Amino acid sequence: MNPHSSDLTVLVPWVINHGYLIFTIFAVIEGPLITIAAGVAAALGYFNIFIILGLALFGDIGGDFMYYGIGYVGHNLIHSPFSKFFGLSEKRIEKLQVLLLKHTTRAVILIKISPVIGPLGIVTIGATRIKFRKFIRAALYVAVPKSIFFAILGYYSGQTYVELNKMLSKGQDIIPWIAAFILLVYFIYTLVMKKLTKGIND
Repeated sequence: MNPHSSDLTVLVPWVINHGYLIFTIFAVIEGPLITIAAGVAAALGYFNIFIILGLALFGDIGGDFMYYGIGYVGHNLIHSPFSKFFGLSEKRIEKLQVLLLKHTTRAVILIKISPVIGPLGIVTIGATRIKFRKFIRAALYVAVPKSIFFAILGYYSGQTYVELNKMLSKGQDIIPWIAAFILLVYFIYTLVMKKLTKGIND
């Protein structure tokens, strides 16, 4: 099964079968959807929701630490063809660096919530040699509420499924509706984040 699948009927069993360790690894790469799936699995009794919350946060910050380190050590990467291939143009890099130097906390938060820039934005932060303590503090402002939000979204969606399944005795019929609701919330979240970060995405 593909851990990057947006089909929660596939992703939830995949997470259940692979356990906490694999969840943590993929939380570094693709945090929100895998955290939602783990939250659903927790509601179904396969995981502890508090452990999922902790691992989701660990994965989010662990990913930030890794990408920051890549940028800090290999700061020339952001000016290589590699970055252009992923849409990080010289103009966008320059805009990010100016914002990072003038308004570090605001810039880190915007980069963290941007669905467009992604990990390469964190690499740019490392390459700009922003102080790690300042970076990680700002990153936590996003990582903590984001991890909680997606874990709880999955958990309470799973709880809703369990309760409706008891009442209707037709659980299979409501799975697509719950999955559609979760993906709708995720889609709205992505649109809102794109709007909020429009200035650095252009």
